[in-house]
Formats: sequence, structure tokens, C-alpha cells
Amino acid sequence: MAAIFLSYAREDRSYAGKLAHVLEGAGHDVWWDRRLDGGEEFSAEIEAALDKSDVVLVAWSKESVKSRWVRDEAAVGGETGHLVPVSIDGSLPPMGFRQFHTLDLAGWKGSKRDGRTAELLHSVERRLHTNAKGPVPAPRLSTPDRRFAFLTGRALWVIVAMVVLVSAIGAGLMFKRARGGSGEPLKPTIALLPFTLVSPDPQLSTIASQARDSLASTFSQSGLPLRVLNAAPQGGPAPADFLLSGDLSRNGDKIVATVRLEEAAHSVTVYTHRVEAGQGDAPHLPERIGAQIAASLTGTDTLLTLDRRHPLDPSIMADLLSNDFLTSDPLQSYQQSKRAAAKAPDAQTAQLALAYNGAFALSELPRDEREQTLAEARQAAERAIALGPGFGDAHATWCALHSEALIAQCEDRLRAAKRIDPDAPWVNTFLSHLLRGVGRLDEAAQLARMSQTHDVFIPQKIAWLLRVLEYSGDRDEAHDLYEQGVRWWPEFKPLLLRNRVFGLIDRGDFGALEQLERTERATNLMPGYSETGPLAAALKSKSLLAARQACPTTAKPLLKVRCMIVLAMLGDEDAAYAIADELYPRRVGRTPAETERTWLDDPDGAGDPEFISSPSASAMRRDPRYLQLVQRIGLLDYWRSGRPPDFCRKNPEPVCRQLLPNNRSKR
Repeated sequence: MAAIFLSYAREDRSYAGKLAHVLEGAGHDVWWDRRLDGGEEFSAEIEAALDKSDVVLVAWSKESVKSRWVRDEAAVGGETGHLVPVSIDGSLPPMGFRQFHTLDLAGWKGSKRDGRTAELLHSVERRLHTNAKGPVPAPRLSTPDRRFAFLTGRALWVIVAMVVLVSAIGAGLMFKRARGGSGEPLKPTIALLPFTLVSPDPQLSTIASQARDSLASTFSQSGLPLRVLNAAPQGGPAPADFLLSGDLSRNGDKIVATVRLEEAAHSVTVYTHRVEAGQGDAPHLPERIGAQIAASLTGTDTLLTLDRRHPLDPSIMADLLSNDFLTSDPLQSYQQSKRAAAKAPDAQTAQLALAYNGAFALSELPRDEREQTLAEARQAAERAIALGPGFGDAHATWCALHSEALIAQCEDRLRAAKRIDPDAPWVNTFLSHLLRGVGRLDEAAQLARMSQTHDVFIPQKIAWLLRVLEYSGDRDEAHDLYEQGVRWWPEFKPLLLRNRVFGLIDRGDFGALEQLERTERATNLMPGYSETGPLAAALKSKSLLAARQACPTTAKPLLKVRCMIVLAMLGDEDAAYAIADELYPRRVGRTPAETERTWLDDPDGAGDPEFISSPSASAMRRDPRYLQLVQRIGLLDYWRSGRPPDFCRKNPEPVCRQLLPNNRSKR
């Protein structure tokens, strides 16, 4: 139950009553009924209620945007992280509040049948959860209570796809190009304004200057020219299509930078990003600002060449950009993108958002709603491709919207997208992930390097390159890249570290994994992470008993993966395959329709196939049950389509005679 402060204008009292009724019906305590009108006689009571509130729900309307009381209350909610804004008549929030995602409740009657009612309650609950537990340190899909969390193949695809969506919206799709007389696409103009300081402070002044230099450098590396202005424009035509500004302040022992992007023609803030550092970490803040904003806002030439015949409305753009893939509720994001796609049927951005968010939401929806959602998402994907067939990353929606068992079909789509758009920023990433999963790790490593070189600041690309570096044994390069990634993205440290762990598991180097855990502390990985020490000791002493003792039946998925591999190495194939049966349920049906039904029954899918196709699983491949294992998750069909894994290419293992009975040509 939350203590909710409901802020509204007197003229909207009847609407506020509907809001309060729904919130109270959900068990929340709403302060609103004694507030009749703003004024000095109520200021003490208002301040006390605000101070006690867990959530500040602001009802924006044509009346409330003019109220200084509502603005002040919204400011308190924003500063404390308690703000949940809604628009009750379609009005935009006033300047200064447009960076917050605002739920559109125009025409809302408070009915439970209206999907926005659930969205409203989700928004309140998520804000309450965030305030109680602090910032989420890693992608939402890495929460430990999910069956496979970060190691399911489906979940990894979803995380990649979410990043594609965020970067597509936040970069090139936002910065649509106009075309000059020669037909050549023109890059958008971006003006960088001076950072502002809340109060005179020599250290903040130095950081502000260094941050501007860092932004100019990182934008230049990412291919977007940045015009640096010495002062904010004063009237007249805007000096650029977009204005990039920031401010620096202190919050306790932290230095906080807030960077905003404003669409100049409409004076609409379409993006805001907060970067912070502790006092001891302050020297890294300018570099961090440059890297994070470049990763969020700069795109590639392919993305930037999208036609501007159907420009995206700034309010829809801001709405889509408010979806943070780390914290956004998938159902809310899906409903939000569904409305955006309906409002902007000719905007590829909005259609991509619906396609990807429809895929993300499947596992959150009741089973009987998944077919309809999938159909809508696939239709949006087809529309997105039709609007921009030359944008390679749009073709990757097929993989997110089909069973992960359809590996060959997915690869064919990605390779076709690569031919269409050789410079597509994320196709190589998708393809690298797929090839890792099917045991083609050498090519996967090359693609991961190409992808990260293309966008050096994006944390997910750093993470996947770390994985292949550890697998390949490039420990020094992995260490240096990891240190750099943590400087740029300290909040992504768990993700970066986990991928180093995955790479060492793929390699089967449990001694190096134990050393990494000692150096970085296993607690940085995730709550409840079990250290590798007992398994590494069991391997060293060749003690099957010690390995079994280190592998309780209640083990979490990542420990089960390590146990499966170690038990097979020590000769207990029965125990290893008992774990494999749990981690890798059947995903391939007797017919395509059955495969799709199986997928829709459980969209999160089986465990990551990489753990059974990598070098560390060679002991498992000596057991005849391996063919049944790879058949039920789609790997066997993939390999028999003429795409053998690395372990059947260089020095073929005995199992390859069964995997590739017809000695099909190597691809």
C-alpha cells in the first residue's frame, strides 16, 4: 500500500475523484479530499502530506498546467523520485516536466476494462518498488525469480532487441534526415549549449567544461557533428534542429549531471538522462557523460538516412524515449507503443516499438491474449519493414517474434538484412549472439568485435565482446575493456561481470572463473550467486562426491549450468543430463504450428544453447543422449541444414558422425 499525494486543479475535482476511487480500491491511501483550493492557509498541510507521500500523482490538464501549486507539487515529486504524471485531457505537461513519461488518460472513466487502469496501477506500484529498493542495477530480465533469468536464450534475445529499440528511437530514428537538392541525406544539426550550475562551484565549473569537451569528442567518434555554442540562443530562428543542454549540481556526496535534448522547432524536451558520480569518482564524470550520451543519442549513417516524409510528432517521440529498458514495465510499454503506433501509422519508429514491445510483453500476458498480441506485433513489424526496407535492423524483428527453436530461419533473415544494409549497427550483434548459441564461436567473436567497434560506447556491445574475449582467452584485453566499461557505465557493472563469467564457463576454465570471483567479489554478480570455488576444487581433485555436494537440488540456474558441465567432466553423465532435462525442455514440435504453440505457452524458452555447444560441454557430447538434447531445442535441425558447429569443423568430435550423417557441405 502506498501513501499517494494527488495533485490536481480545482476545476478537475470530479476527475480527481475517479482517480482517488480507483487508487483507494487498490488498497492505497490517497490524500486529496480536503484540498479545496491552493492558498497560504493550506500550505502547511500540503507540505506535510507531500513529505509523507510515497508517490506524487499529478493530473495534468489545461487548468493544472497553469497552476503554480500543481507545478510546485510536481517539482517536489520529480526531485524526490516520487512523481507519477498523467494527462487527463490530452494536455502536454508544462516545460520542465516533459521528460517524465506521462500516461494519457484522456476520456478515461475509471473502468477496469480500460487497459489504462491497469497501467495506472502498474505505474504507481513500479514507482513505489523503485523508491523502496533503489535503482535497478541490471536489466529487468536478470531478476533471479524468473525461471532462467539472464541465461535463457529467449531472454538474451529480448535484451538485445530492447537495446536495438532504444538506440533506434534514441538515435537515428529520432534524428531523421531531410534531403537536399542533390538527393543526398543531410544530417541533423545539434547545438551543444553550456552546462549550467545550480550555484557557483569551482569543481563543478571544471567538470562542466570537461563534459562539453567529452561530448564533442564522443559525438564526433559516433559520426554526428555537434555545434558548440557559448550561450543559449535568445530569440530568432533556432540555431539547430536539436538543442543539447545540461546542468550540474550536488546531491549529498554525489555530483549529478542532467542532460536534456530539446526538439527546437516545437520546444519539446524529447530526452533526458541523469549521470552521477561520488566525490571520489568525480574525475571520471566528464568521460562518463560523453560515453553515456553518445551511446543513447548518436546513431549510424543507416539510421540517420530514414526519410522525413512522415516525421514523428515530438510528443510521441518523447513518449517512446521514456521507455527505459532497465526499468520499464513490459505491459505498460506495450500499451504505450500500441497507442503510439496507432497515432503514427507511417512512422517506422512507432511500428518498431510496437513490434518489439509486443514480443517483450508475451510472457507477461495471460495465455489467451498472446496470439492476438503476436499478430499485432507481427503486423507492425511488416509495416516497419515496408516503411524502411533498407534499414537492416528492422528485419531482426522476425527473430524476436518467432520461436527461438527456428534458428536457421532466423539466421537467414539476419544474413539477408546484412546484405541489404551492411552497415546496420545491430544485425552483427544479433548474428553474433545466434552463432554463439549454435557453437560457431569463431565467427561469433569476429562479429562481436565488428559490432562493438561500430558503437564503442554501448554497454551491451561491450558486455558481449567481453564474453567472447574471455572465451577466446584474451584475458588482458578483457580486463582493460571491463575497466573502461565500468568507468563509463558503473550501473552496468553486474552485466559486464556476468558476461565475463559466461565466457569463462563457455571456455570451461573454472580456475580462472574462481580467480575472477575473488577479484571482483561474487556479490557484484547478483543476489544469491554461488561461488565457483567448491566446483573448481572438485575438478582439481577429481572428486565426484565433492562436486555432488556443491550442487544441491535447490541450486539457482547459473549454478546448475556449472554443475551440469562439471559433473559431465567428472563422469557423472546421468546427473549432468538430469540437469539438462530441466534447463532444456522440448521446444520443437511435430509441426510448425505445435512449435509455435509450445513457444507461446512459455515464451521465455529453454536455457542458452551456448552452454551445451561450447568447448566446455565436450564431455556431454560423448553421451548418446546428446542427440536427443539438441534435437528437442532445434540445434540438430540447424546443424543438419549444412551449418556445422566449430567442434565439427576443425578437429571433428566423434558425435559429429551422428550430428552430420550425410557430411553436408560446410558453410
